[in-house]
Amino acid sequence: MIAEIVQFVVAMAVALALAYGIGLYMSLLIKGEPRPFEYTLSRIEGAIFRVAGIQKDAPMTWRQYLRALLLTNGLVMVFEYLVLTLQGTTPDLAFNTATSFATNTNLQHYVGESLSVLSQLSLMVAHFIAPASGFAACFAFLRCFHFTSRNVGNFYVDITRVFLTILLPISFVGAILLMAFGVPQTLTGTTTTGSFGGGPQTIPIGPVASWESIKEFGNNGGGYFGANSAHPFENPNGFTNTLEIILMLSGGFAFPFAYGELFGKGKGRALLLAILGPWLFLFGFAILSPAGPSGLETRFGSFGSQFFNMSSIFSNTGAANSPLTAMNRKEITSLFVGMFIQAIPGGEGTGFMTLVINVILTIFLVGLMVGKTPELLGYKIRPLEVKLAVIVFLLHPLMILIPTAIAFAAGQVQAILGPGPVTPFGYTRVLYEYTSASANNGSDYLGTLANTPFWNLSTGIVMVVGRYAPIAIMLWISGQFASKDRRVAAEPINTEGVPFILTLIGVTILLTALAFLPFLIVGPFVM
Repeated sequence: MIAEIVQFVVAMAVALALAYGIGLYMSLLIKGEPRPFEYTLSRIEGAIFRVAGIQKDAPMTWRQYLRALLLTNGLVMVFEYLVLTLQGTTPDLAFNTATSFATNTNLQHYVGESLSVLSQLSLMVAHFIAPASGFAACFAFLRCFHFTSRNVGNFYVDITRVFLTILLPISFVGAILLMAFGVPQTLTGTTTTGSFGGGPQTIPIGPVASWESIKEFGNNGGGYFGANSAHPFENPNGFTNTLEIILMLSGGFAFPFAYGELFGKGKGRALLLAILGPWLFLFGFAILSPAGPSGLETRFGSFGSQFFNMSSIFSNTGAANSPLTAMNRKEITSLFVGMFIQAIPGGEGTGFMTLVINVILTIFLVGLMVGKTPELLGYKIRPLEVKLAVIVFLLHPLMILIPTAIAFAAGQVQAILGPGPVTPFGYTRVLYEYTSASANNGSDYLGTLANTPFWNLSTGIVMVVGRYAPIAIMLWISGQFASKDRRVAAEPINTEGVPFILTLIGVTILLTALAFLPFLIVGPFVM
């Protein structure tokens, strides 16, 4: 027990310390203020901007910013699709995989080691572009609250700076540490070694350390191998397990620190605690019962697997160091709730934007109850912003429940799980598939069973809508605030302190329960 407590405290402390540094740096990027080593960084970035034809001083409106984001991500999808199909992947699986990696979901209906090294390397392009797009979208979102201007920055400048100065250096250091503790890094596709039977065996291998580092820090989650982080080449020991947990959590935890630097440290602390409170509660609920023992890796044990998987799913990474079938129903319920909320901390950038949407809804509801004008950061919240926030909230359950119903009605569930009545466990597997796809999480029960045209196309569509529709609406909301006059006065409803934290958590849990509780009761509650 002492070892588990030490592991938990060290991992959380290091993740928060790293998040603090990243958050301070991000606030400088958002405000456009000089950074450490600004001269050197500016020269490197300037060379890239000149070659790419990027005018760094040409600001964009939120619509232009969104178009640039969609264009960039669309090109990544096309690139991934072409590489995969030219390497022999079927069109429907190539569509699913390309959309999955471009949307930062990394749902895998294939076995990782079945792809060539070239295909794996091509997917690493999306490993960087997808999370960088989430960072950039949140930068534009927060900029609208910080500056009274219709311009939200330049997408191409933001994504370049995130890639060069956040994702690349941290993933590089992470890869070096993973290599030092046993994760392989090579461009060789296979290696031949001995076996317990005495004969030779050929083992797939590749640039696993670099894949694993950005996979975790970028909240990507897709495995180089089919076993994902349960594979000894991806996650060989307790140190790498803890390091990967730190990488998964640090990016998402960084945004409240950046928010605090922009709008007041008290407000940042409030949102950080609004993330950590539900995180710790759900984690505590999950570990009330031990995982496994069937399906657990002996090098991690019950707590190591639970800690890793909770950190992964709550951060919308989706990696797993043990099969979901090894998790008890308390853990599966907690994983569902984390994906339903999408903001504890959720995916990098998008998770924090979702949290701010919850803040808007909370302020509006509290304002109705106490008779105060709803305001956020000095801006009045008008009916349009509330309606758009409600749409963002409703998109998630719609993109989960409607496809789930269609899958059952069309007989596609029975086609892959077998004939006969559907059990609560079977229902949970299907509900989890679309929840993971809509949340851009990527973990799933079905795996290669879902490699059929129906499941590949339906989850691909859900991933695309679940990623870009909320981003588009949230940028629209921020654009509405940017066009207003900011009032410099005390907030009618204080957005810091314990009362606000508890209210925000309460409203978030209440809205989530109203949308999803019946579907949890007939699934993971009784499986």
